Amino acid sequence: MLSIKNAILSTLIVIALAVFVIFWDAKPEIFMRKKQPPVSALSSADSYMKNTVTRKFNAQGRPAFLLTSTEGEYFQAQNRFVMASPQVLAHASEEGEQPWHLSAKKSIILNSGKQIDMQDDVYAWQRAEPASANKKTEIKTPFLSYYPDSRKADTDKHISFKTPGHQINGTGFKGDFAAQTYQILSRVKGQHDANH
Repeated sequence: MLSIKNAILSTLIVIALAVFVIFWDAKPEIFMRKKQPPVSALSSADSYMKNTVTRKFNAQGRPAFLLTSTEGEYFQAQNRFVMASPQVLAHASEEGEQPWHLSAKKSIILNSGKQIDMQDDVYAWQRAEPASANKKTEIKTPFLSYYPDSRKADTDKHISFKTPGHQINGTGFKGDFAAQTYQILSRVKGQHDANH
């Protein structure tokens, strides 16, 4: 009887030692509660808008630009308006001139609408004169600042500038949409299509 008790006691001691060794070598994280995935922080925006439409007029009361967006957030402390999928229609200052169209994945409006920073897949275009459905002046860049009051734009990023028969790539850009003057600042490479 004593040997059965000794065998059971020996077995229990071996099991207890085995459990002790297993726990001793285990990582501490096993004994802690699993961390809950972090809750995404709510935006600190002061107001939210869906399907926004913003119109701006010049001193003569004519439309200067139209800005639409799928959604926007306004941050009062920075006087900053962040917009998703912005679309800008920059009206021409002269009668009969074609407007410029600008789009991007995101934009930030600064200085009470005096500057619009377009970000990610920025695409700007204007129909070529005389207006033709197939001929355009096109700009593609990852970032472009547009100034509605002066109808100017600039960037320090890579840019592709295309007109019917010409394509110019480079880094940095200054454009005056009203005067229709455009300057690519560095690393300029051009291509001309002789058929135009």
